[in-house]
Formats: sequence, C-alpha cells, structure tokens
Amino acid sequence: MLKKPLVLSADVGTSSLKAALIDSDGSLAAFARVAYPAYPERADAAPLFSTAVWENAFATALSALSAEYAARTGLNAADRLEAVCVSANGPTLVPYTIDGKSLPPLLWRDGRVAEPASGESAETKSLFLPHAAWFAQNEPALYEKTTRFISAQEWVSFMLGAEPATSLPNGLYEEYYWNKSQCALFGLDMEKFPPFVEMGGVIGGISEKAAQRFNLKPHTPIIAGAPDFIAALIGTGVVEPGLVCDRAGTSEGINLCAAFPETDRAPAFGGLRTLPHIHKGRWNLGCIIPQSGSLFDQYRMESGRRHCGYDELLRTIIREKGKGYATLATMALQVKNALDTFQKNGFAIAEMRVSGGQAKNKLWNQLKADLTGCVLIVPEIADGELAGDSCLAAVALGWAKNVDEAAARLFHVKERYEPRLIPCK
Repeated sequence: MLKKPLVLSADVGTSSLKAALIDSDGSLAAFARVAYPAYPERADAAPLFSTAVWENAFATALSALSAEYAARTGLNAADRLEAVCVSANGPTLVPYTIDGKSLPPLLWRDGRVAEPASGESAETKSLFLPHAAWFAQNEPALYEKTTRFISAQEWVSFMLGAEPATSLPNGLYEEYYWNKSQCALFGLDMEKFPPFVEMGGVIGGISEKAAQRFNLKPHTPIIAGAPDFIAALIGTGVVEPGLVCDRAGTSEGINLCAAFPETDRAPAFGGLRTLPHIHKGRWNLGCIIPQSGSLFDQYRMESGRRHCGYDELLRTIIREKGKGYATLATMALQVKNALDTFQKNGFAIAEMRVSGGQAKNKLWNQLKADLTGCVLIVPEIADGELAGDSCLAAVALGWAKNVDEAAARLFHVKERYEPRLIPCK
C-alpha cells in the first residue's frame, strides 16, 4: 500500500469544528465533524463560550480522524503527517492575558461591537476592531490585562505551538484587520494585536505539550491558515474571474471572483460586500445570508425531528409539502434573491461551486437547483475550507508551486445538479 504523506486541515466553524486528513494527491483520507455543546445566540450568553470548546472539539475530531485512518489503512496517521493548517470563522477574537490565560472569545455574531471612539465611522474599515473596542469599553480592567487579541484560527494554531501571528490573504487586507490609523479610530493599543504574516507561511511547529495531548509528532510544521471564506474559495478553485462559490452551512455566502486590476480600493456595488481576493487585481464580491442552515435546524427542533437523518427527513419534507418544505423554499428564495442582487449589479450567475454541510445532501442540492434555476457543482471534497487549508499546506511543503496550481490539482467535480422544471399544481 502506498504510504502517502498527509496534511491535517481543520476549520473552526460557528457551530462545529471540521477536520480532515488529506493526502499529497489531494484525496480525502479521513473526515470528522464535532458539534459544539452549545453556541450563544445572545450577547449576554457569549461569555459562557470558551476556547476550551474549540480545543475539546479539536481533540475529539483528531481522535476520530486517527481511528478512521487506521481502520482504512492500518497505519498511524501521526506518522504520515507533514503539516497542520487551520482556518476559522470571523471576525472573532480571543483576548489573551499577561498571565497566560484566554478569556471568553469575542464571537463574530454575538452583537458585542462598538463604534469608533473618534466618531468617524465613515473611515472604519476594520471588521475586527469593533469587537475589541466593545471589550475595551465594557471590560477596561480585563482589556488592560490583555497582551494579545488572537483570531480564532490563530488561537488553535497558537494552542498547538505556533507563534501569535495573524495571517493575511494579501496586503490589501491590513485595513480590514488593523493598522495604526484603524486602531487610532477606536482608541485601541495596536501593540495588543499580533504581527501579520503571509498566508501559507510556516508559523511554528507542534509543541511537546500539544504532541502529548493530541498524539501528534513534535515539531510538525504549522501553516498560517486563512479566514474560512478565503480558504473555501481556494478549496473550490474559485481563483479566476467569473467563478462562484456558494458556502452553505449555518449561514451562507455567495462569493464571486471578479477582476478590477486598475484599483487598489474596493469597488462599490449595491447590496454586495467587496473584499480583496487572494491575488492583486481580483476582488471577492459577496452576498451574505446570515440565516440559512440555521433556519432548517430551527425547523428540525420545533417539529421534533431533531434526531432524524437528513436524507430521511428531506424525503419526508418533500413528500409532505408542508411547513418543512416551506422552510426549504425560504432558504432557496434567499439564495435566489442573492443571485438577483448580483444580476442587478451586472453579474449574471448561472453556475456555483458549493461548499459546506449543505453540499452533502443530494436531495437538497437538486431542490435548490430547481428552485433557484442555478447549476450547482459539488466537489469531491465538499468542505472547501478544509480543501483550501490543504492547498496552503501543499505550497508550503513544495507539493505545488502556488495556490492556483494546488487548487487546480485538488478540485474535482463529484456531482453536477441541473435545474429541472417543477410542474405547477
């Protein structure tokens, strides 16, 4: 049996942590998803969430990966592991104190944000500093004790042995994170924020402590990951203008790669959020659907079908054409409205590459294609964030010359869903 080297990819999601072992050929060797015991939906509940939730989920996922890999191959995954790369949701920050303790994370959607101290909100670009500013204003004593604000993926890497650092997809992202002018707007000390490093660079190795806790090889390289949406774009091969990724999980985002080489400033479009892509001259045009998969989860709980398997539940919902079907129709309508927003701005979308948990259900993919009129492409590795992490590691390890080459080698179409005409009744 060919003993191929492995990359451990992990993604810190909103409601769960996903991880995978991906080999040097870009094939999925093992996969695990671990749901968090609880996620705070209200700002006043957010302090109950701690970094231990991520750490425990990572440990559980790694144990499951090792067991699956051993069952398939008879080999020890740790012996084949060449690198670890972590991505995460954001903008989320972990305050880390001078006495070596992590405080409850400032989660991206928990509502704890503040306006700039200067009142110049028009100049605000940072997606992270409003969270740190809330912390400084409402927890001044803890703010003074904080030596670093560490983003979610860097926290997991730091826990494993990496240096505190913040990975940037490219230099244009600096003002969306922090710099002197942005920190000044919020009255924050820039020294409390880690230095920037290039996405895909080596930021440390597995420490002896982490090696013992997680059964990993000491000194295994840790690669600087990316924000989850950037990792998903790479993992789905959406690195060329005109290609589109639909990240569909608890929330959902439609992301289009577009070329505007004449400007370093984000072009403005009605209803679309514009951020730099991974290459200069290319931009990510996004339309966010905050509640997508969460709507379906809410239906499952309210209907008493929380423990039903997705395939079985979808078949029942489609057959009954009741409240569950109306929920699915609402989710599809939200996607259709997002596509219409792109259309109004001059970007007609006929095909999307799907990433995330929703991509793994055949019935939902077909129904979504039918209701939106858009072709859906599902890759072999449906979790684009994990595939993107593997691409970054592949470049760092010399398995590929650059991210584009790594993405092209790893992205393979598994299924294609064409819209069908739904008969009127």
